[in-house]
Amino acid sequence: MNKQSTMTEPNPRDLYRYSTLAPILPDPTALDEAQVAAYHRDGFLAMEHLLSMEEVETAKAALSDLIYGRVPDYTGVSPEAEYREQWDTMTPEERAHVVRRVIFFVEHEKRLQVLALGQKINGVLERLMGEPCHLIQDMALLKPPFVGREKPWHQDMAYFAWGPPEKIIGVWIALDAATAENGCMHVVPGTHQAGPVPHVHKRDCQLPDERVDVEHDVIVPLAPGGALFFSSLVHHGTPPNNSPQGRWALQFHYAAQSAYTIDRSQHQELYHEDEQYAGCRFRNAK
Repeated sequence: MNKQSTMTEPNPRDLYRYSTLAPILPDPTALDEAQVAAYHRDGFLAMEHLLSMEEVETAKAALSDLIYGRVPDYTGVSPEAEYREQWDTMTPEERAHVVRRVIFFVEHEKRLQVLALGQKINGVLERLMGEPCHLIQDMALLKPPFVGREKPWHQDMAYFAWGPPEKIIGVWIALDAATAENGCMHVVPGTHQAGPVPHVHKRDCQLPDERVDVEHDVIVPLAPGGALFFSSLVHHGTPPNNSPQGRWALQFHYAAQSAYTIDRSQHQELYHEDEQYAGCRFRNAK
């Protein structure tokens, strides 16, 4: 069993700050060596206009087809937690308003595959990582109006059986305007440099609330087509959506060419506390 915090359960909104905006490049052409260095220093790089509005609309149409069951044999749609028990009895229209996650779609949806494997994303990845990268995870993360829940602070490396951590990078792409009100990304700059941090299983598999340096949180609002490239070790999270505006986003993860898969024991070496497993990938590891 993982070590648990004994602190009183906080209000998720109290775990985020909204006073400091992250630096955001106007578009990919602004990426230079100074920005590459900033990515390695801060653990993230944000930019607008990675995707065109046409590409955004194409991605949203593809996701809609997946959500409404118009893609044969696709089963990767899941709802917000409070709707799981009634999911099987809901109509496609009812389901569409409470979807939380769409996963493993690149083999089913060509339009999304083209984006995930395309040069717009991979050109930036190669600049940041210094070598070619390949896709290891594909999903869409949705926050429905009023019911979209928090994704607590965490490190993505806690979920991945790949290494080393510095060779794994995430790409989060806004398909709707991602705002402070509807649950855009928050990041604590530089936290990747401290390495893996033990996680606990509370509201999710997450960093213990008391270990998050909330005072240095920066907010990353993005227009549709904007993107956040981020290290697998940087501390990040998204608050709940209490607004009437939904928030759709694509999230891909890539491994650099020199990365390799790791097993349970290797992951446990990264994520442990008091000789117990303290990661997210292998919940049953001892």
